[in-house]
Amino acid sequence: MFGITFFKADPSTYVMLYKNGKLAKQGTGINFYYHELGASLLAIPLTSQEIPFAFSMKSKDYQNLTVQGQVTYRIAHPDLAAKMLNFTVDKKGQYLCDDPDKVQERVVRAVQVLVRNEMEERTLVEGLRSAKLLSREIQDSLPLQVSLTSIGIEVTEFSVTNIQPSPEATKALEAEAREEMLKQADNAIYSRRLASIQQEQQVKERELDTEQAVNAKQQMLERQKLEAKREQQRQQFSIEQEKITAQTQNEQERAQLVDLENSNNNARADAKAYSIERTLKAYEVIDSERLKIMSQSGLAPEQLIAQAIENLTRGDNKVGSLNFSPELLQMLAKH
Repeated sequence: MFGITFFKADPSTYVMLYKNGKLAKQGTGINFYYHELGASLLAIPLTSQEIPFAFSMKSKDYQNLTVQGQVTYRIAHPDLAAKMLNFTVDKKGQYLCDDPDKVQERVVRAVQVLVRNEMEERTLVEGLRSAKLLSREIQDSLPLQVSLTSIGIEVTEFSVTNIQPSPEATKALEAEAREEMLKQADNAIYSRRLASIQQEQQVKERELDTEQAVNAKQQMLERQKLEAKREQQRQQFSIEQEKITAQTQNEQERAQLVDLENSNNNARADAKAYSIERTLKAYEVIDSERLKIMSQSGLAPEQLIAQAIENLTRGDNKVGSLNFSPELLQMLAKH
């Protein structure tokens, strides 16, 4: 009515009212009446916007890559955005031009440039492994983009969700990965075999060392036994030598004793021979009858009787027969 309109903004919209080219009102979520004649109304959204993206890129080694992700932004400085873009709305709140839609295009274009620059510096394999690093680098680079800061845009979050190679590159990488896995499996088998061989070799070396140690111990024991036997033999030899020396000395002493005894026996024999010789010389001057009588002086009665009987059987007084009475025989038998 009469060109007067009531405008009500939501809490996430920044409103600027110009009258005759001059700023009359501004604020977030404000409500007011205004006259349409000579007035311009700008509504700048302050809510965060999420934009998914998918860029086809080429890596450093000229392989096709698809980078997928999401960027979140908001208009942090609506006064700068109002100066660079047309956010004018009608009385119903509808934008009069498509500049607000270009905000997303500018954000996506800035992101695409940064992603392309990063991926061109990486090979296919490096690019596939750089999602986390790429997210951090671009997150740090976006606040420095003049194309965004000049219109008051602040990027609150950036993330790379997927980096996908082309189907041909995927097949090649899968084949290479399979070959690498097979190679690693073969290497694992070889490593196990080598480890088994090394362990067996170590066991054999330990057994050999143990056997050598046992042999050395046995040799040492044998040497000790030989030394002990040698020492025993030396002691036995020393004892035998001492015995031989003692026996030799005993034999020498015995020989000396025998020589002395022989000498004494010879001396006694000489003395006895000399005595017999002197006795015989003394008996030479005595007749035989007297000598016979002298020899019978020490005989026993039975010996004298036997000698008398023997004399009766000899010489001129020989008797042919001799009779003995029983009394005489009993007397002779008693003696």
